[in-house]
Amino acid sequence: MMKVHCLILVLVSILDDHGIIEGYNCCQNGWVVFEDSCYLFADEINIDWTEATHFCDAHEHSHIVTIESHSEELFLRDQCKRLFKTGASRDNWFWIGATDDEIEGIWVWYTNHKPITDGYTNWYPGQPDQSSVNQDCAVLWGPSGYTWHDHICELKAHVICERNITASREQEIIG
Repeated sequence: MMKVHCLILVLVSILDDHGIIEGYNCCQNGWVVFEDSCYLFADEINIDWTEATHFCDAHEHSHIVTIESHSEELFLRDQCKRLFKTGASRDNWFWIGATDDEIEGIWVWYTNHKPITDGYTNWYPGQPDQSSVNQDCAVLWGPSGYTWHDHICELKAHVICERNITASREQEIIG
């Protein structure tokens, strides 16, 4: 059965590379596809931000999510709301890949160290606020509709991992 599965994936990949199949999307089981990425919503665990980066790397060599567009943000929010229908709970928040740990007040994406101000942002009004010491990591905060908040990196939260669909296909075919 595994050989047939791999053969099908190779065939679909070849057809897609030649433009025969438009919009072919392949993510590992438990991952959700959106545009060119696969996402893992780790809503069953609570880990700190550093653990979250390691968790994602250990899961299909993904990375903690980098939010690059309004449409991606809406997709992520929708998925979070589906997981936690009671979004107002203070337990419903997810780490994202933004941090100002290196230089206070300069928020960058962990994956590429680009300033988040170079692209899309969606901070909740008044955020980031540094109302507490060491709020160096960003979250999608459930009580505010999964908008961005700065938070203490050592606290425990859920995480969203992201990986490129092409990498997912290559991993699937190799295995």
